[in-house]
Amino acid sequence: MRLYLKGNYEASIYQASMEYPWKMWFKERKGVEVCFSYARDDDFYFSVSLDKFSSNDERWGMADFRVGNDPWATFKRENINLNFEDSYESDGREKGDYLRIITTHKDILTVDKRALYILAIEVATAIDGHISEDDKETWLSIEEFKTKHAELLHLTYDEAVNISLEEIKVMKAIDEPLWEELDRKREEYIQIHGEVELDDEDE
Repeated sequence: MRLYLKGNYEASIYQASMEYPWKMWFKERKGVEVCFSYARDDDFYFSVSLDKFSSNDERWGMADFRVGNDPWATFKRENINLNFEDSYESDGREKGDYLRIITTHKDILTVDKRALYILAIEVATAIDGHISEDDKETWLSIEEFKTKHAELLHLTYDEAVNISLEEIKVMKAIDEPLWEELDRKREEYIQIHGEVELDDEDE
């Protein structure tokens, strides 16, 4: 799945993003604070995923993820990636006019879709922006987006997991097709412009 955002990029989400995973999924369960895998910088890059098997939620342990050698080929993890358009394709050297949130898979579990929408709302609120679900054809205000997806957003984490456990039985983990295009553009860009030269401090 993918969403696009536009707004005031003079704003910053750097500090607030530390708490985004708690809002997207939860802060702690059964008295144990959950660790999330995430990365961020001060230029609207934010990438996060919940390892469902390490979430202190026994329900995932009973689910059949059909996990093979590649955990990304299943719904065990769903990486949710926020960045400027053109940033990934240019190896971080350029950025487009819009922010893009893209997931690992084309169709995602309810528990992760809820997290995706919460992230979009948090970022759009921070930048006083709008959200597009149709590749920038139309734009929704934050309130319009909330209203459209009210049923999903009103679910608790536990309710979303219960729905997701049923979805796992019938859904197939198909890669988001945009990633293939982005990888191709990235390779072409690097062939033309070369690899990024890192300073000694960055290596």
